[in-house]
Amino acid sequence: MSTIHKGLTVTVTLQEDKLADVNALLFQFRNELKTNREQYEKALPGTFFISWLTLPTQVYEEKEQLPARIILMTSYVGDKNQHIEELVAFLEPKLKKVFGESEEFPVSYSGESEMIAFLHDKSVPNTFYSGFKFISTTDVVREKELKAKVWEYARQMNTDPEAAQLPPSKIKQKIESYVANNPTLNWAVSGIPYARKNKIQMLLPLVIFGLIMACSIVCIVLSFFVGALFVKVMAWVFPLFLLLMGGMLLLLRQNEKRPHIPGKELTDEEVRKIVALETNPVINEMTVIAPLKNGWIRRAFLGVSLKLVGLLAYFTYIPTVHTARWLQLDKGKRLVFIANFDNLSEAYAHDFVDSERRTKNMAVIFSHAFGFPATRWLIHKQYNHRSEYMKGVRAHQKITQFWYSRNQYESVENLKRNRAFREGLFKEMDNEAIKKWLLTI
Repeated sequence: MSTIHKGLTVTVTLQEDKLADVNALLFQFRNELKTNREQYEKALPGTFFISWLTLPTQVYEEKEQLPARIILMTSYVGDKNQHIEELVAFLEPKLKKVFGESEEFPVSYSGESEMIAFLHDKSVPNTFYSGFKFISTTDVVREKELKAKVWEYARQMNTDPEAAQLPPSKIKQKIESYVANNPTLNWAVSGIPYARKNKIQMLLPLVIFGLIMACSIVCIVLSFFVGALFVKVMAWVFPLFLLLMGGMLLLLRQNEKRPHIPGKELTDEEVRKIVALETNPVINEMTVIAPLKNGWIRRAFLGVSLKLVGLLAYFTYIPTVHTARWLQLDKGKRLVFIANFDNLSEAYAHDFVDSERRTKNMAVIFSHAFGFPATRWLIHKQYNHRSEYMKGVRAHQKITQFWYSRNQYESVENLKRNRAFREGLFKEMDNEAIKKWLLTI
């Protein structure tokens, strides 16, 4: 079983005059969710988040009109086929009503099997990030309960003067004995299943990429002594990759020299409409969709950047972000960004530009989008970057008409602390490590 967190994105075009009807449907589904949340949790056991929204037409290069769209985005663990089957089994009537408004929907729709095929066909690749990469929906509930019961047990121990004087190693042994002998908690004795397998699976694309580059470097040396065709071909891989990236960077720099065109700011009323939906106590959602700046090199460079970012997703961590994804639509001419995060969007968006390192990281992606700040050599900011970045976010932030979050009250840090506590159970540690582990309770 895989506990790698993944993202499904399904999108179809929509006639502009049908936006209002689809919006009304999605808001209706959002209101219904308030009374049947338990049904969603039961029917969609592997789903963390669902974002379902419409996108109005946008203009690319000041002349080309990009179509209105319906976009369905989910975050899940497990198998993609099983995830889509669960979505269809539970949401088929709603999926039919919404996607049925698109000209891309099958005219002679025949039922659930065709809906499954439709969602597969209309799904598009995305670069996905998760703040809790190997935690399933079941783990969230069980690890929270585990820590809560151990916390109560630890409080009871503190009332015993003798227990309060025990060294850390003895306290850990008592906690482990309590867990092992508690019928509702002893599942934690066996450790975390599939952990190593899933880490290897997630790192495999990066390892393969690294091995190809390393093999090419070795073949460059061998080519001076060996005349084999394989060696000659592989010797060109690494230099061609460097030439490609260097050439694209030079072309991008020429594009950056074009006059910067500022985007239109969102009105205060429009911002208030978006913020008014951020009423959840812990977790909220943001969707930013913008056409790219002029020039084919922007589309190409962003596409390559997203592929490389995806290779490094295992090593990335943003403390307030549950999930995030980036993708390109309409032949690469439109950037889509969606995030599920802790607290409110204003504070969350500022997280990305409150340090020099994060500002540079965000520029690699967002500097290509219209309305976002200009750069020099991609990462060097120009003029008031922070305020211009926020203007870009707000100008292209969209209302997500339907949004579902399975976990409503656990922040990313809480989830990671719960996992860290579970990982430390029945694990050999020295006294210093045990002290740090006890702080996760």
